[in-house]
Amino acid sequence: MLINGLKHYSRLPFFAIVLLFMSCIDEKLQNDTQEGFITFSGINSRSYEGSFPGDGIDSKVETLRIIAFKTDGTLESNVLYYGSALSENTLRHPIDQGEYNFIFLANEPPNTGIKAILDNIADYDGIKSISFPAEYFNSDKIIPMIAENNAVKILTDGKFEIGGNINSELTIGLRRLAARVDVVLKSKIDWGVDNNSEFDGIAFTNLPDRVPLVHGLPSDHPAGTWAYDDPTQTYNGTAITRSVERKFTMADNADYFDVDPTLLSAADKANGFVWAVKVKKVIIPSSFFTTKSAEGNAVVFTVNLINKYSPSCKLKILSDPDYRLPANARLELIGNIQEPLEVNIKPAPWTRIEEEWEIAGIRKLNVSQTDVKMTDQNGVRISFWSNMPVVKVLATVQKEGEAAERPTNEVFNCLTVDANNPNPYRFEFDPTTGSGYMDLLIDGTNRISGTPHDRTENMSGKYTLILSAEEANGKKPLQRTITVTVTQTGLRFVHNPTANQHGLFNAVFFKHDQKGERIITGQHAVDRPWSVKIPDAFQDWLVVSATPSFDPAVGTEYPGDAEHYQVIPNQYRVEKDGKEIKNINGRIYFRIGVKESANYVPSETSTPKFGYVDLTYYPGGWQTTMRIYVRQGEAPAYIYTSTDPIPDVVHNGWNGNTDITAQVRSDMRLTSSNTRRKAAKFAPYNLTTTKLSGYTDPDYENVGIKGARFVDFPSQAGALFQWAVDLNGTITGMTNYYRRGFNPSRSFLVTGFPWDYPEFPIMWDGATGIAVYKNTFEICPTGYRRPTDGYTNQISYNGYYDYLPAASTPGINHLTDVEYSEFRVSLFNVPFAGNAASSADYKTVYDNVVGTKTGPGTYPYGTSGIARKQLRNTTFTFYSDGFFDRRPIKEPSSGNYGVSIDNSQVGYQGVLYFNPTTYASIFFPATGRLNNITGKLESPGSTGYYWSASASPAYTRSELTVAPNDRRVRYGAWSFESAYNSMNFRVSYQGFAQAVRCVAEISN
Repeated sequence: MLINGLKHYSRLPFFAIVLLFMSCIDEKLQNDTQEGFITFSGINSRSYEGSFPGDGIDSKVETLRIIAFKTDGTLESNVLYYGSALSENTLRHPIDQGEYNFIFLANEPPNTGIKAILDNIADYDGIKSISFPAEYFNSDKIIPMIAENNAVKILTDGKFEIGGNINSELTIGLRRLAARVDVVLKSKIDWGVDNNSEFDGIAFTNLPDRVPLVHGLPSDHPAGTWAYDDPTQTYNGTAITRSVERKFTMADNADYFDVDPTLLSAADKANGFVWAVKVKKVIIPSSFFTTKSAEGNAVVFTVNLINKYSPSCKLKILSDPDYRLPANARLELIGNIQEPLEVNIKPAPWTRIEEEWEIAGIRKLNVSQTDVKMTDQNGVRISFWSNMPVVKVLATVQKEGEAAERPTNEVFNCLTVDANNPNPYRFEFDPTTGSGYMDLLIDGTNRISGTPHDRTENMSGKYTLILSAEEANGKKPLQRTITVTVTQTGLRFVHNPTANQHGLFNAVFFKHDQKGERIITGQHAVDRPWSVKIPDAFQDWLVVSATPSFDPAVGTEYPGDAEHYQVIPNQYRVEKDGKEIKNINGRIYFRIGVKESANYVPSETSTPKFGYVDLTYYPGGWQTTMRIYVRQGEAPAYIYTSTDPIPDVVHNGWNGNTDITAQVRSDMRLTSSNTRRKAAKFAPYNLTTTKLSGYTDPDYENVGIKGARFVDFPSQAGALFQWAVDLNGTITGMTNYYRRGFNPSRSFLVTGFPWDYPEFPIMWDGATGIAVYKNTFEICPTGYRRPTDGYTNQISYNGYYDYLPAASTPGINHLTDVEYSEFRVSLFNVPFAGNAASSADYKTVYDNVVGTKTGPGTYPYGTSGIARKQLRNTTFTFYSDGFFDRRPIKEPSSGNYGVSIDNSQVGYQGVLYFNPTTYASIFFPATGRLNNITGKLESPGSTGYYWSASASPAYTRSELTVAPNDRRVRYGAWSFESAYNSMNFRVSYQGFAQAVRCVAEISN
């Protein structure tokens, strides 16, 4: 999103961050600049929770602002990253080639005033006046940090040069703007262990009220020391006062204090010390001033005693009387409580990991998050660290409001060891390093809950699971309770095409320059494995991973951009090379992406690439493999070309396994003696309008001639257009309806025009006495035109006519018309003839019809007059295109499914047409249409209605004039109906508002 002229990126993928170059270009770039990028590391550290207050947040990076200045000090770019962008240790940052000075700000305060100042930095000098208030430097908040790298030359291919050395990854040395103090106090008096004793706590006074950013520079310390050079830039902002006090008491801050006599050494005991307390890490604002011996600026440390004199001292390093506490300083205070207060102050490195704080014999289980929220479509990665030999998730979880516990793996996919999961896929722990993680992903099993079609339980609710660190024998468990709040607002389906036939993701789409995640999911038995394999031919291009999406908004109506979530293989699993996923039980969930190194499609006009991925799974008690077709590229493409032969063998059904050639009339289909002479390149998108493609959601918008635009994603319905309005009509205001695109998500219920409008003579390319309608009603953009279903300068019959001849006088068969139908020869394995305007097999409706001789044919008619479904190389599916797969699936009417169904950007399930030899594919969403009489929205999510440019013959026989079977069409246009288990070509009234899919405007 664009805020104050700056590009802000949020919710990026968990693994190595890869951003589109184009999406990070500042608007001020010149045309002669060359795009580049730089990869940063060192931005993330292990963060834990649960050991003591503040543990894990002193090294945590939650936001990172990258500011690049040109060599003259002017601003080049200012980008803020946050959320999942910083969940991994590398970040790829787009920036033009050239030389820059970088400033990195981590964990800037969540303050709108500060953010506004940072957003509006104009040059390097702006850094010198900025400071952060002291309230943002304490033990409970993440710590602001800063780093600087100067004279960085950005080269090509992700390379950069510093000081003559060329590298591909720049490590950021973040310096905390706070100081850390760790205290151990000893006493010869036993002060007790609670707040009723005479020991009250500690205090730090005379702290600065703000910390300037430049006091954290330079951010690199000299080799061999943990000390930093003095700041190289002079602060010129608001004056610093020293009025801040930090007080910690046993009564109010008990978690900070650990009274522990074992802290006393043998020498301490010999000297009479009997009591010791450790104050567990105190974070205070750093304190820098030019004259290090200025005692008046020193931070005062006080031990507060009840009803006694409270001793204090000014903090200084005894071996070097320096009263400053510079940024990133860490002091260990070991004090003897007496008057005067004796404190030994030792500077020490403030490292990124906390192992040095482990006390021998104490068990540790540190967890990055203990209260998380997720949807049913994303995942949450929880990192942990333990010094125990075994860490695991317990076998059951508790759902709030339920008495009985549920098996963990029926709620969260492959998370704990059970009979089906000896090595749970989504859990990893390495006892040699103590590090581990678990990826939470909702499962829910494949149990059916709801109709129609096999859908599963809504998993919304609050669940608690237990992470347990144990000895090898299971004893001495140290456990953490993790609360998971799940929100599911859409439907999920069982992945079983034989029984369910709906709710499957069979195909994937990327634009030419897109690489981000495309999600494939479906419910599956918890005791059966599934696997994914990329064929060898596509392994240099595609990548797969079972790691869930870490977009926190995926599965909601407003998900993040898929391009911000790249697919990085899980290095701990078989998929580490991204070529396959092996043997995961339960829910099918994986992501397909384009490799970062892939030679992907170079431009939006380049020929698309086609391929596929194999998914092997168990729809029931048997194993099967489903091919998931993948397309990259938005340029129009052939599914079948003019040279592709037409088979004589006909198969039925979606899977096309049964040879029904003997049952299908050859006079109702093309055969090998025919050609695909008018095969065309179809665009992958429907048409819409500018406003309907945006967020204002109007009822309609008119466009100019060739003035429509494509939708953003293939699954989107686009606008619905009437074929035309009568150019010779005389109704007042008719021109207001020329090329009107109607909102596809709702009815347009108005009385009178443009509905209930009589037919009129039409011809796309004109004819004697009929205007050239395309000159007024062509809406496909430049380079495209409306596809044909036959001719455009004469009537197209596309099979038998008259449709219902008498038994002894069969109609004339215009089968060769079908060769000129771009729809039929381009999309279908066996192009078929006929008109389905009767909406049924005539033989079953009218007794006087001889079905063996005629038939309008939704499909090639069988020899007995019954339609035989020839659906080979088509499949009814959900489309994973970066839009449909990221949103909750809703049900506008029973059994019909879509996303964003209440606005003009609605997307629907639909039909994929593919060529199994070339792997070319194209998707037609089930758009629905507006009724020509009432304007009512019909069949959204069920049937896609698409206009052709071809005019149909009159259709007026007397047996078709009696209601409810009155289907007379005197002047109509051919339209294509694409639906589940049904492919129709139908003569339609021009007044219906239907979708338009364009073809490339090239000569055949």
